[in-house]
Parts: sequence; C-alpha cells; structure tokens
Amino acid sequence: MRYKKNKRAEEIEVEEIFLDSKNMPGYHKENLEGRVENPVKSRIFTHLASVFLAIFFVFLGRAVYLQAVTGEALRERAEKNYLKISAIVPERGLIYDRNGKPLLENSTSTRKYFAEGFLHLVGYAKNEGGASGLEANYEDILKGTAGKSIEEVDAKGNIVSSGIGENPRAGTNLLTSIDKDLQIKLTEIIKSVADERGFTGGAGVVIDVRTGEILAMTSVPEFDPNLLGAGNKVSFEAIAGLINNPNKPFINRAVSGLYPPGSIVKPAVALGALKEGIIDPSKQILSTGSISIPNPYFPDKPSVFPDWKALGWVDMRSAIAYSSDVYFYEVGGGFQDQKGLGAFNLKKYFSLFGFGEPTGIDLQGEKTGFVPAPDNHKNPRAWTIGDTYHMAIGQGEMLVTPMQMAVYVASIASDGVMQYPHIVQAIVDNDKKVIEKLSYAPKKTNMLPKELFVIVKEGMRGSATYGTASGLSGLPIQVGAKTGTAEIGDTGRVHSWSIGFLPYEKPRLAYVILLESGSAQNLVGATYAASQMIGWMAGNNFLLKLDNDIILSMR
Repeated sequence: MRYKKNKRAEEIEVEEIFLDSKNMPGYHKENLEGRVENPVKSRIFTHLASVFLAIFFVFLGRAVYLQAVTGEALRERAEKNYLKISAIVPERGLIYDRNGKPLLENSTSTRKYFAEGFLHLVGYAKNEGGASGLEANYEDILKGTAGKSIEEVDAKGNIVSSGIGENPRAGTNLLTSIDKDLQIKLTEIIKSVADERGFTGGAGVVIDVRTGEILAMTSVPEFDPNLLGAGNKVSFEAIAGLINNPNKPFINRAVSGLYPPGSIVKPAVALGALKEGIIDPSKQILSTGSISIPNPYFPDKPSVFPDWKALGWVDMRSAIAYSSDVYFYEVGGGFQDQKGLGAFNLKKYFSLFGFGEPTGIDLQGEKTGFVPAPDNHKNPRAWTIGDTYHMAIGQGEMLVTPMQMAVYVASIASDGVMQYPHIVQAIVDNDKKVIEKLSYAPKKTNMLPKELFVIVKEGMRGSATYGTASGLSGLPIQVGAKTGTAEIGDTGRVHSWSIGFLPYEKPRLAYVILLESGSAQNLVGATYAASQMIGWMAGNNFLLKLDNDIILSMR
C-alpha cells in the first residue's frame, strides 16, 4: 500500500491537470505575478572571488617589490629629492607704430630694442616687468600671464623629472600713433644739433592738431636700452657711468624736464590781452630797446627791462613775429598809459592753455611745471612789477615741459580745441586686428573766440616769414611759428625753443623742439632743427602719407 501511495503521489493524470486549470488564480502577469524565481548559480560567486583574489595578489606583489626590493632606494630619493615649481615667463606683447611697424622685437632670450631713438618712448623691461616708457605704463597689457613648470630635483640639483602644470598666456600687442621714421629722424636731428652746437641735450614732440595723437616724442641724450634689458649682464662701472652722467640720460626731457619757456608764451599773453580788451591789435608800441621804471628805494637808479634789440614801432602781429619784449612788458604788466593784464590774469590765461598742470600723456613721470603769481611765488620777498614783466615774457620762476608746450601750440593751431596727448591707439592681436580701440575726448573746446586766434596765428606766420623764425621761410610747407630764448640765470647760457604748426592754412601737425642749455652767443638752435625736420617731411611727402596709415582707417 505504501508503494502504491507514493507512486500515486508522483503521477498526475491528464484529467487532473484540466480540472486544476479551472481553479488557477488571476495573476497580474504584467507585474510578474505568478513567476517562479530562478536562484543565482553558486559558480558565479566562485568566479568573482577568483578575480578579486587575483587583483589582491597583484597589489600585494607590487607592494612587496616596492618595499623589499626598491624600498631603500625610494626612501633615499624621497628624502633627498624635492619638487620645484617655477614660473614660465610669457612672451610679452609687441608695440607697433601707426603703420604696423614693430618698435621692438622678442628674441629667444630677452627683449630686443632699437639702440637709438626709442629709449624714452618705448622704454625697457627689467626682471620680466616694464621699467620705463610704454613698457611700464602698459605693463598689465603687455606682460601676459605666467605659466607653471614642475620639476623634481635631486640633492645634487639634477632634474629627475619635469612637466608643465599650467601653460603661459602671451601678452597683448599695442598699436601706437608714433611714426617710426619720423621718430628716428627727429632724434637724429636734435642729437646732431645738440652735439655740434654745445647744447647739453634736447627734446622734441610732434602732435596731431585734430586728435592729440603723438607722432614723435624724443629726448636726448639717451642710452642703448638693451644694456639694462632682462637677461643682460652689465658692469657696475657702466651703470655708474650712466647714473653719474652730468647730461642725465635717464630723464625723459619731453615729459619730465622743467624749463623756463621764454618768448614762446607770448601768443598766450596776446590772446589774454585781446580777450580782456587790454589793447587793440593794431595799436603800436615803441620799442627803443628797453623800458625803465622808477626805483622807490634808489630814485637815481631806475629799474631797466631790456628788449633783445630796438625794434621800433610794433603792433601785436609784428610784436609776435619779432618777439618784442617791450611790447609784452607793457601788455603784460602795464606801462605809463598802457594798461596791463597783471599777474593774476597772466596766470589765468597760462593756466587756460595747460601751463602748471599735467597734460595726461600716457607715460609715467610727467611733471606739472609751475606758474608763479603774487600768492604762490617761490621767493619770500614781495611781488614786484618786475616779476610781472618777467612772467609776461616767460622768464622768472615759470617752468614748463615740452609736452605741455606741444599741447599749447596745438590748441592755438586748432583755434582753441585742446586735445589729450596720447601715444597708444588700440590693443591689437598678432594679425594687427583691433581688439579694443582707445578713445580720447577733447580736454577743452571753445577756449576763446576763434577770431582772436586768427590774429595770433597771423603773427606766428610773420615770425616764420620775416621774424625770429625766418629760417623756416624757404620751406615747401608753410608754417606758423614762434621762437623762445630762455635765459638760465646769469650763466651766459640759454634754452632754445621752437614751436609751430603746419600747414599754415589748414593745420594738421604741431611741434615743439627744445635744445637745452647752450651758449647765448650761439645763433643756431631749435629753429634750425625744426627746419631740418620740416624739410624732411616735405621731401618724404609725410603729410600725404598720413592719410594712408592704419590709424586713419580706425577713425
């Protein structure tokens, strides 16, 4: 019976299957109800364990090797070696002139500069940073971003391994308003005249009357900037020689040199007199060679103020042309029945033209100069009429820079529009495509009525044709000019100035040339240098070429 029962239990009749199917529950098959689980095979765990075990033995073997076989060597290396992180100096941006010509070069070892003509303009870089000139003023743009190199160095200083942690980013380029050829020529002219005629130095500036763009700015003496450039070794004696040079080659005379202006201030005095109604421009004043005023302390010893020569009767135009001191003594300080501007009005009009304040030029080290007046003059004694007379002809305590005088004469040429002088025009990429154009709005406009400037400019034209600047009369380009000879105390030495604008009928450029400290007996000075420069411009069609440069296409 047991046997049959067991066999019965194992067998299922067909009828039973059909009977049971009628009683099957209603599974939700979409939810996997009614499915039978298939258990994971045990051999899968066996294989997985084998893989992990193999990995374990690999790491264990490597650890045993490093510890037992190379452990001592690695320990010594770890103790003696160190990581050195160094900066990767980026390539500095280039500086171009207005026509896209480079004003310096990048070499594999250091910055390479022109030996002459650009020291005080471009400057130089030292220790991976700009030290002077545009190199210093635009350091943040030119320098780029340093990278990082990582080196493993052993105890003997040998590099075991190396790599770059961060790549450097090169600096960005500058497009300037400078004309490279004019810059070189102006430097050559001033240096030549200074050396031949015994001047201790000089400076020159050429500025665009309409925009304030500086086309040339030079200062001599100078030195080869490559001597102090990064990577160069120079002797202590050579550095000491430059520092102790009595002619001071480190000074940028164009923006940092301070000089009495002499007679180049007379156009400003004339404009002030016209504006204040002090004198009719056609009224004549007699210059017999000097004027005298009573001395209240010594009645028998009057104070005498000389002219540079007896010029006879002069009106405003001829007084500017011949540079009559007597005329401007009387117009500036008054004499007998002629009313004068007075010291405070003189200061007012000098200040109107930017005397005694920075021009805003985009270079470091600019000096402001000094305009005296009764309330601020440097001498503790009381202000006298003689101080006013000296002030009216640009002598006494007054000090200016050549850059200030460039802005001043450009303002006269433009009938009273004062521009900000500037050198850099744009930031450009390696293809000289503009990344960012720099804009400069005028500093002052409508300074005085236009008709007043016409009178003064006619006087400056007379100076260039028959007056003290007649050395400019034979040039192919007509010029309006004014000369100045500023005495340096009682030393018998003078500073020679020439300021002017061209072409006369439709001014485009203004210039200033200063020759520093030469003999008062010397008849060749700044006017001769100006004539050489303007002659070069005429011979090279310089004004015509200005209309075809990169700068013009940006406007």
